[in-house]
Amino acid sequence: MKLLYHSPSLSISYDPDHEWLYVEWKGTHDAVSARTGGELVLQYLQRYPCVKMLNDNSQVTSSWDKGARWVGDYYYTALAEGGMRYVAWVCPPHWSARKSMDTAMQFVTRPMVLLFDDLASAYAWLVRQAY
Repeated sequence: MKLLYHSPSLSISYDPDHEWLYVEWKGTHDAVSARTGGELVLQYLQRYPCVKMLNDNSQVTSSWDKGARWVGDYYYTALAEGGMRYVAWVCPPHWSARKSMDTAMQFVTRPMVLLFDDLASAYAWLVRQAY
């Protein structure tokens, strides 16, 4: 795994063995951090083109409802336009953070995004997706 970006609230890595991005969100997020982090992911997708992403929210501890529409509509559409076809999105255990994800999912039309309660299941599903 090649670490591309790291901060206390966000890590972005490229997995050359699976040719996918691994994006790990941690702690408290809001509309601003969701947008800033999403824009960083899009920048790295340009540098490391791939069709799969493992989007891990298992350590997110806050609601980011005000950014949910941007994430579900603009961000995921931009990912698809950048070549992304499959996203395994790992849900946080915190109800308020999970509610924000559910809101975002109402706006996602592409790429294919599946929600998972654990990292292992998300990983296994993503491995099975064909290019």
